[in-house]
Amino acid sequence: MKIHIQYGLPFVELEVTFRGNKLLLDNVLLDTGSAGTIFNANVVEKKIGVAPEENDIVDTIRGVGGAEYVYVKSFDVIQFGDISLVDFQVEIGNMDYGMRIDGILGFDFISAAKLVIDMKTMRVHTSR
Repeated sequence: MKIHIQYGLPFVELEVTFRGNKLLLDNVLLDTGSAGTIFNANVVEKKIGVAPEENDIVDTIRGVGGAEYVYVKSFDVIQFGDISLVDFQVEIGNMDYGMRIDGILGFDFISAAKLVIDMKTMRVHTSR
C-alpha cells in the first residue's frame, strides 16, 4: 500500500465495512504513536451509518492535541491493501484537528496486521 505525504505526515487509504456497508477512506493518518485506531464520526456516520448506540463503550482518549470523547464500534472488515482484519474494534470521534482527516490507523491495527512501514519505498506491506 502506497504512503502519500500530506501536512508533512504519512497518509494511506483503506476500505471499511460496517454492517455490510463499504466505504473507502482515502485520507487516513498512519500513526505508530497512536495506541488506537480512530475514524472520523462525521465521515463514517454520514456515509455508512455508524452512529452511537445505547450499549456502546464510551471512552476518553488523550493525545498531543488534548482529550476527546469517543465511542467504540466493531467493524465487519478493515481492508488495507491485501490485508483484512475482521471484527476489528475502532474508536469513533470528532477528530477536529485542523486538517481533513478520515481517521488514524493506530498501533493496535499496525501490530495486529503485522505491518512493515518502508519509508525508502514509501510503501506499507505485511511481514506475514
